[in-house]
Amino acid sequence: MLDALVDAACLAANTPIGSITLLDGERQWFKSKRGMEGDGCYRADAFCDHTIRSSRPFVVPDAARDFRFAENPFVTGSDRIRFYAGVPLEIEPGLRLGSLCVLDRVPRRLGADVRGLLDRLARCAVERLLQSEDRYLLSRIDSGRLGRANADKAALALAEEALLQGCFLLHYQPKIALDTGRRIGFEALLRLKKPDGSIVGPTAFSAAFDEPILSRRIGSHVLRCAVAQAKAWATAGVDFGHIAINVSSSQFIGLPGSPCLVDEIIGATRSAGLSPGHIQIEVTEGVMLSEQGGDIGTQLEALRTAGFIVAFDDFGTGFASLVHLKEFSYDQIKIDGSFVRAMTGSSADHAIVKAIIDMAKALGKQVVAEGVETVAELHALRELGCNYGQGFLFGRPTSASDLRVLPD
Repeated sequence: MLDALVDAACLAANTPIGSITLLDGERQWFKSKRGMEGDGCYRADAFCDHTIRSSRPFVVPDAARDFRFAENPFVTGSDRIRFYAGVPLEIEPGLRLGSLCVLDRVPRRLGADVRGLLDRLARCAVERLLQSEDRYLLSRIDSGRLGRANADKAALALAEEALLQGCFLLHYQPKIALDTGRRIGFEALLRLKKPDGSIVGPTAFSAAFDEPILSRRIGSHVLRCAVAQAKAWATAGVDFGHIAINVSSSQFIGLPGSPCLVDEIIGATRSAGLSPGHIQIEVTEGVMLSEQGGDIGTQLEALRTAGFIVAFDDFGTGFASLVHLKEFSYDQIKIDGSFVRAMTGSSADHAIVKAIIDMAKALGKQVVAEGVETVAELHALRELGCNYGQGFLFGRPTSASDLRVLPD
């Protein structure tokens, strides 16, 4: 049965290689395979180790150009793997023990229809494994892994309830022009108000961002709230500049009967009577590395053409930032706060920040430094010619009602 499922996956994706795998603490095991030799490999070398970190499909269009896999033995060795697509085998929500995957020796992309079929085949594989090897599977679950799975389930339930009860809210952190000290806008940061009144940040419900449908609903909620706040400030005569929102990879996926992200953002701002300059879009490299990479570039270009500013967020922490600087459309680079906080005490981090700023200037891009907390950091960034800053030195994230914003 598993062999038949692998054959069907390879046929659907038109690839010569496929497998159903299970992972334990140290190794990946091939339960079924086509076009490959051996019974497994070290988990550290397995593409599937990345697949089981999320419930969504994991796709690598060209492994040789992806810094996570360019030196992988399956890429550099005799296998010469260039393309990988895997769907996790999820035994129950949050508990993923392996994957169904297809591979090829040439770079390529995977259509949404094929991803959907692979997902259905993976569910069939899970049902078969549970029917025949339940004890084996459960023996592979260590207590820490099971604990993380239960924590993810709790986080998903928390996020789902927050959407239903209207407990998600936005806090706003100011962004400052470093040369004049003038506030030029805000970044909207998602928070959740628990039943006891306490406010928690995204780490409390981070598992929700790995669930495509739930993540998309949260993203739409953030857009609606940010647009509503921008309209309220504009109506009150507040010169707030702009509100920047983060978008997830799931928001770029086209769903039947739903508007694409570009249409959703343009429609929301136009309905509120706002200009594109009032809303900015921030995208992390994790989003750019997702399986929708090609379509993301097209949609970002469409947003920029419509007049929206696009920022490359958390720059410096990803796997292939320099590659993406050439491939994607954006206007700003946001330097990750970890480099900013270390730059005054580390010559290496100072050099990294300087290099990013110089490179951005050469590319004609603006630079925003995140995580600015001290006057020393502010002075250092000014000397390097950084355009904008954001961090506790200028203001902590807070609700709109607590912000000190005045009408013109």
